[in-house]
Amino acid sequence: MTEDRKIERVEEIRMTALEPRQKAVLRIRAMLAGLVPVAMLSVADVVLNRELGFPFGWGIGLGAALYLFAVIVLPGRRYRRWGYHTGKRAIRIASGLLVRRETVVPYDRVQHIDVSRGPIERAFGVATLTLHTAGSYNSTVDLPGLAIDDANRMRDDIRAHISQDLA
Repeated sequence: MTEDRKIERVEEIRMTALEPRQKAVLRIRAMLAGLVPVAMLSVADVVLNRELGFPFGWGIGLGAALYLFAVIVLPGRRYRRWGYHTGKRAIRIASGLLVRRETVVPYDRVQHIDVSRGPIERAFGVATLTLHTAGSYNSTVDLPGLAIDDANRMRDDIRAHISQDLA
């Protein structure tokens, strides 16, 4: 098979989307992360109004607009840009809103696997699968937004592949 043909086959692979509940997790994280910048713009608005006579409300308005964009629009776009495909010998993970990143992790390079769930993820029934591989660059690869049952099943399937390779 020629190299061009292999590339065509890779592009035809249909990626699996993350669990839809991951959108809510992304929104809550954006809400929490945006509180400090909005507060800072509000304080700057008051200070610049008092000290330099800037019109009151520009900082609060700008902060509110950016906050709403970050909470309403960006999480949905980030969610749609994530995907994964589990094959017989490797897992392929794609992500990235502005910079598209595709990582292929061969199962025989995986050293150990973690399934983690923070408080927000637990509340929405999702988990992050973390693959630890040999090497220093990208030695951990995260796949967030999996249903907990899917994350545990994938961990067990990859662990079975690792066990077969060692046998």
